[in-house]
Amino acid sequence: MTAWLALVSARDRGPALIRAARGARDWMNRQSHADPLSADGVFLAACLWRQAGFGRDLPLPFWSAPAQLHHRLTLQVGTAWLAAFLVCVAAAARAARDELAGLQQAEAAGIALGRTARSHLPRAVDHVLRIPVVTARTLANSLSISPQAALSLIDRLVTADVLREATGRAAWRAFTTP
Repeated sequence: MTAWLALVSARDRGPALIRAARGARDWMNRQSHADPLSADGVFLAACLWRQAGFGRDLPLPFWSAPAQLHHRLTLQVGTAWLAAFLVCVAAAARAARDELAGLQQAEAAGIALGRTARSHLPRAVDHVLRIPVVTARTLANSLSISPQAALSLIDRLVTADVLREATGRAAWRAFTTP
């Protein structure tokens, strides 16, 4: 491990993301991993990325890339693996950007809704933007309101395009942000 860290430090040239990917690839080669997506190698890349001063709030975007890109990565070695790794990071970053844009649109739509002095709507919007799946029961519990009141809030949020129904059912429905 010490020899490997010295080797990684000696190669401290080039962009941080490429150094992180090289470190992961070298680690997996030294450990004789047959799996080019081994969790310890990708975790090591995230650690090297963080050590370089990046990723303070967010980990290295990698696993958000489409599965097909991860599968393609498993077929690569050497420099081709490095290029495929960077393609995964870029795809994951684009997916995160699109997700953020959707959440910002939902937030803007929620803010534009009319409120009364006693409305739970602002707290409901805040809640649904922070969790991936919402049901009437979970919203009711988090806001300390009745399930019927939560369902009424959800209906307003669906109408305003802040939420969409995700299950396709008439009962026991779950909702997500668009």
